[in-house]
Amino acid sequence: MSSVHYFQRYSQPENVVTNNTLLLLSRLYNESPIKFKMLLNELADELDLDVGVNFSQQEKAVNSIPDGFISQESFRIAIETKLADNFSVNQLTNHLGSFGTETTKVLLALGPIDINSGQRKRILEKVKEFNSSKNFKIAFISTTFKEIVSIFRDVIEDYDFELTAIIDDYEEFCINSELIRKDEYRMLTVACGYTLEDNFKNDVYYDPANRGFSYCSHLGIYDNKSVRGIGKIENVITANLNEKNELRIIGTTNGIATEKQISNIKDMIKDAQQNIGWDITQNNKFFCVEKFVRTDFRKTSKRGLFGKKYFNLNQKLNRREFKNTEEIAELLKSVTW
Repeated sequence: MSSVHYFQRYSQPENVVTNNTLLLLSRLYNESPIKFKMLLNELADELDLDVGVNFSQQEKAVNSIPDGFISQESFRIAIETKLADNFSVNQLTNHLGSFGTETTKVLLALGPIDINSGQRKRILEKVKEFNSSKNFKIAFISTTFKEIVSIFRDVIEDYDFELTAIIDDYEEFCINSELIRKDEYRMLTVACGYTLEDNFKNDVYYDPANRGFSYCSHLGIYDNKSVRGIGKIENVITANLNEKNELRIIGTTNGIATEKQISNIKDMIKDAQQNIGWDITQNNKFFCVEKFVRTDFRKTSKRGLFGKKYFNLNQKLNRREFKNTEEIAELLKSVTW
C-alpha cells in the first residue's frame, strides 16, 4: 500500500515545482499567518512583514477616533524558480515590473543552490536602481529548497501533525526530484519506548508498511525525552513471516536482503512477541542498521516526541563529514533540541 502524497509527482518542470512550493506556503499561511510571517522573515533578516489581520482600538484617524480597527498590510512576493544553477539577471530584474502599490514587495529566487555572488551583486544593483526610480522598497531574496524545508520545520511545533506530514512530503518530493541532494547526513528520529532494548539487541526498528518516510542516512531511536541510539541505515525491508518461519521479502531500499538482516528481523519479530506481545509478522517494514550506537541527544523543548522527526546532522553538528556513527553519537551528546 503506497502513501498518499500532498504534492504532485512524476515530473519536475518548473511550473510543477513552483506550484508545489506555493501550495506548501499557502497551507502554512492558512494554518497560521504568524508562522508564515516567521518563515518569510527568517529568509531575509531585513524583512519585517505583516501578513496577518491586525486588530487595534482607539487609533486616531483624520477627524475622529474609531473604537476599533481591523486591517491587513498588503504584500506581494514574485517567485522565480529554477531546477539548476541557471538564474538570469535579466529575467529576474524584469520581474521588478510585477509590483505596484503593495506595502511590502519581495523578489524571491528559488533554486537547488544559492545564486552565485556575482549574480547576486548585479541583481542587487538593479533592484537598488529600480527602487530609486520608482520610490519602491523591493527586497531581493535568494534561497534554496533545502532552506525552505529547514525554516518550515523550525517554525512549526512537534504537535503540528498535519504540517509535519506536509513538509515531510514536500521534502521527499524535492529529494526525489533532485532539488535537495541525497549525499548528506540526515537522521530520521522515531519513538521506541517499550521496544528500545530490543532495537539495540537486534539493530532493527519496525514500522507499519503503509507509513511513509523520505530519504535518511541514519535512524535515531528515542525514549524519555532523548534520542538514545543512532544507527547507519543499511536497508529498509518490507517483509512478512510465514508459518514455516520463512521471511517473504516484499521490497527493499538497498538491494537484496543479507542473511544477517534476515536473521535480525526474525529475532526482532520473536522478541516483539515474547517481550511485549506484539505480532509483527505481517505488513511491516524493518529498518536494518549497521549497529545502534548509544547516545544522549536530549530534547529540552516542551513535550515529548510526537510521531517522527528529521534532523540534518550536518547542520545540527556543524560538520560536513563524520568518521563513523560512533563519532556522530558522541557529538550528539553535546547538543540539544
